[in-house]
Amino acid sequence: MSDNEVRLHEALRQNFSKLTKAQKLLAQKLVENYEDYVFLSIEEAAKVLGVHKSTLVRLAQNLGYSGYGELRADLQALYRQEVSPGRKLGRTLAEIRDDNILQQVVETETAYLREAVKMIRPKDLERAADLILQAKRIYICGRGPQGPLAELLAFRLRRFHLDVHTITEEGRAILEKLQLITKEDVLIIYSFLAIPREYQIAIELASEAGCPVILFTDTVAKEMVNGVTLVLAARRGPATIYHTDIVPMAIQTALILQIAKKRPTEALKHLERLQELRRRFGFA
Repeated sequence: MSDNEVRLHEALRQNFSKLTKAQKLLAQKLVENYEDYVFLSIEEAAKVLGVHKSTLVRLAQNLGYSGYGELRADLQALYRQEVSPGRKLGRTLAEIRDDNILQQVVETETAYLREAVKMIRPKDLERAADLILQAKRIYICGRGPQGPLAELLAFRLRRFHLDVHTITEEGRAILEKLQLITKEDVLIIYSFLAIPREYQIAIELASEAGCPVILFTDTVAKEMVNGVTLVLAARRGPATIYHTDIVPMAIQTALILQIAKKRPTEALKHLERLQELRRRFGFA
């Protein structure tokens, strides 16, 4: 049993009888179905639960926490210990029908793509493009499932003749590349649900160097990170289902087009140069 689980269960044991009837029902709903609420902001959780956010704050305080954020931190720790990739896939399989799986996937992803349009402000996308274009070097961190996103962004940016360095390593290996970061560079990080220790270190190093940081994430990590210059956050779906990278990839594509739009002549020139090289060496 983890420290978080001990603290949570102890808080419930000691304070549950002191709660009002409505608070007891709310506490039971939170704990029994915490995976549905644990990665939502307090505003989002309150909306789903049908209560005001101040109700969640009072519940947390009556359980002995300083606020809802502290209670949610314990719930998040439990989630990460208990919810494995197999359980997430299993829940997704249980919720889909057998008649047309592709249709259901497309409908679900379309819904979250529409939501992303409301969550990503055009001025933030433009600012991200400016930070990238102004940088001397671009460092992109993405590990595991986010590795392909990082590699694809690097591939697209390199075609615009930008100096790009991908960091897909884990652990202390990331320091080999990040030790070179300066205030003239930009650091881009892909991370969802939580920020791993390596990326916390990366953000700290960038902050010390005066290097701006762009974070591709969802509503969870957005609240957990300090030192980030710009957050591009959009949900991929509930934390307990099988996720795809369609939403962040759409945002990434929009960013690439925003960059090209800012420097259309140069972008086209570099792509034409690439095509010339292909013809010259027999690859076209």
